[in-house]
Amino acid sequence: MYKMLYIYPFLTACALMLTCGCGRDNNEQPLKPASVPAVPNADYVVAMINSTPLTWADMDRRAMGYLRDEQKTNHLIIPETRMEEAKEHFRKRSIQAFAFKTVMIDAATKNNIKVLPKDRERGFKRLAISLESRSWTTNDFFNNGPMPPAVMHKEFEDGLIIDKYIAAEVSDKLTLAPDTVKKVIESITATNVLKRAQADNIRQQLVDGASFEKLAAKYSACKSSKKGGDLGEFKRGKMHKIFEEAAFSQKVGEIGPVIKTPYGFHIIKVAAHTEKQAATDSTPEIPESVRASHILIRPIPIDKKRITDSLKKKQFEFESKKLYRKLVSEADVRCFLYEDMQF
Repeated sequence: MYKMLYIYPFLTACALMLTCGCGRDNNEQPLKPASVPAVPNADYVVAMINSTPLTWADMDRRAMGYLRDEQKTNHLIIPETRMEEAKEHFRKRSIQAFAFKTVMIDAATKNNIKVLPKDRERGFKRLAISLESRSWTTNDFFNNGPMPPAVMHKEFEDGLIIDKYIAAEVSDKLTLAPDTVKKVIESITATNVLKRAQADNIRQQLVDGASFEKLAAKYSACKSSKKGGDLGEFKRGKMHKIFEEAAFSQKVGEIGPVIKTPYGFHIIKVAAHTEKQAATDSTPEIPESVRASHILIRPIPIDKKRITDSLKKKQFEFESKKLYRKLVSEADVRCFLYEDMQF
């Protein structure tokens, strides 16, 4: 399984700032009036999916939990003037999550999907990994999540069922065409040929008198680009062997040939070369050193396993969305609060 799709809805919620401008200067974007209805009775049914109702109380509890989680964990700042708009955003998100969960659980039930102890054990391991970026434990997930602990435990169990259903319908059936990976590798290889040609072109510009500092700032993929490519002074044994041999053998002030290391294509310019000086009775030995700048053109790495995994992940995501679209199109989906909502 490439990822668990359901049990972490609050971890994958859309960034609120994209939809309601949180954190922006209010003068930058005109405030759109929030269409928040008068608060209905707690038992008012806001949506119905396959005869399973979602009440206002349940929707609002989940929505406000997601909102508080974003504020607490991701330090989301929402201007008071946009708070109602933010609440509306998360109410819609909670309805979407409810629809996804309901059609998936219904389909899993029809297909007699059962969660076994080994499924739960794998689920806990995946949960722990997914929470590392938050520095949370699984106990934190259940106790500090956007909903009460009992609800979080139920969400986790539902997520296991959904994951197992998606695995049966999508993951276990994934196949890549035999030449798919080969074509990607050929495309990357062709791109890297162009990268080498770019390095050659930049070197020629330098030979013709272009500013090393300006071209480094514009093209180099190394952090040293911010300093015009300057790497400072270094001794032998500090750089990759190929790079080091080129730098220490190059004449001061000249533009060296394009060389290739595991990091990419380099163009080196040596600013100073200090020869080794033996120790005397009064002074210690001075090791050989150079001061050099470089421009790094980084090619795209070719890792067959990573490429294969990436292609499978994309296919998995596509097929999972396709499965959900099929299920929701066959379901009886009604939203009474937002009649124009698309599922």
